[in-house]
Amino acid sequence: MELWKRNFQDTETFIQFYFSRKYSDNHALVYEENGKALSALLMLPYPMNWQGISLETAYISGACTLQEARNHGYMTQLLKEALATMHQKGVALSTLIPAEKWLFDYYGKLGYVTVFDYSTEKYQMNDAPEHPFVVHCPPAYDANFTQNLFPYFDQKMSGRTCCIQHPAEDYLAIVEETYLSGGRLATAQTPGSASSQGWALAVPEQGIVRIKECFYESQQVRQVLCQYFSALWQNAPVEYRTLPQGKNSRHYGMARITNAGIMLQRIAQIHPNLSISISLHDTHLPANEGIYLLSQGECHKKEYQKMQTDIETDVPTLTKALLGYHPEQLPRNLADLADRQTPFMNLMMD
Repeated sequence: MELWKRNFQDTETFIQFYFSRKYSDNHALVYEENGKALSALLMLPYPMNWQGISLETAYISGACTLQEARNHGYMTQLLKEALATMHQKGVALSTLIPAEKWLFDYYGKLGYVTVFDYSTEKYQMNDAPEHPFVVHCPPAYDANFTQNLFPYFDQKMSGRTCCIQHPAEDYLAIVEETYLSGGRLATAQTPGSASSQGWALAVPEQGIVRIKECFYESQQVRQVLCQYFSALWQNAPVEYRTLPQGKNSRHYGMARITNAGIMLQRIAQIHPNLSISISLHDTHLPANEGIYLLSQGECHKKEYQKMQTDIETDVPTLTKALLGYHPEQLPRNLADLADRQTPFMNLMMD
C-alpha cells in the first residue's frame, strides 16, 4: 500500500477501497531488499470468453517501483517471475493496461502486444422526445439494486466474444468504486416491468459525462440513458467507450500468452482435422518454448530438436493470431489458426 501511495495519484478513499476489495497476498509479488519493499505488482484473475470456453487470465495491476530504486531491473525481474508463476498455475494469458504511452514499448520487450482497442462516441444533449421508459438511478450506492441488475449485465457481457468478463463480486466492486468517484448506475425499464431494457455506468469528468459501460435493447434506450446522465450533470456532453470501429479505434490494453499449450489445445479441439507443427520462441518464459504438434484434436509439446516445422514464430505474433487480432497483418499460416475477433477489455479500475 505504501508503494502504491508513493507511485500513483489516487485518493486515500480509493486506495483503502482497492486494497480491501481487490488485493490478496495470493495475487501479489514483491521485490524486497533488507526487508524493504522496492517493487511490487498484482496478478488479478479474470475469466475471458475465448473460442467457446472461459479462459483463465491474469491482469497485471499496480506495477510500481520506488523512485530511488528505479532503473535497476527490479520490475523486469518481477514480471518474469509473474510470467513463470502464471504458466505454472495454468493461467493461459496475461493482460495489462499501460499507464503511460512509453510503457507500451517497455511491456513489448517482455512479449506483450497491443490487442485491446476501443472507440469513443459522443452524444450531445438534444430535445428529449417522448419515450415509454422509466429510469432508475440511486443517488448513493445501493448493493441490492446493483446486485439485482447483475444478471442483465452478465448476460450482455457474456454475449461478447474474446472479452474479459467480470464475475458478480468484481461487478459489485466496480459499481461501488464508481459511486466513490461521484458516478452513478442507471437502468431503463418499461413501466410495470421488472426487466431491464438498458444498463449504464457513468461518472462526471472535467466538464463531460463519461459512460464507462452501456448495454441497451434499442438505440432509443441508449438515447434515454445518455440524456438522463447529461441532464443529471448540468446538460454536459456525454462520451462513452465502445467496441473498436475501424480507423477510429485507439490502442488500450496488451496481452501475452503465458501458457501456449492450453490455448493451442483448444485450437486443436475446435479443428480436429488440423495437422500442423509450431515452433514457439519465448525468451522471457522458457517453459513456453518448444514445438507444438496439433493433430487429431490434440496438442502435444516437444522440446526443441532438429526438425522442420510448419510455423516458426514468437509469443507476440502467436498472441495476435490466437486472439484473432487483425489476421490480415499476420503470415497466412498463422492467420488461419483463429477467426477474426475483436478482443475487448473494460471496467478494469484503471
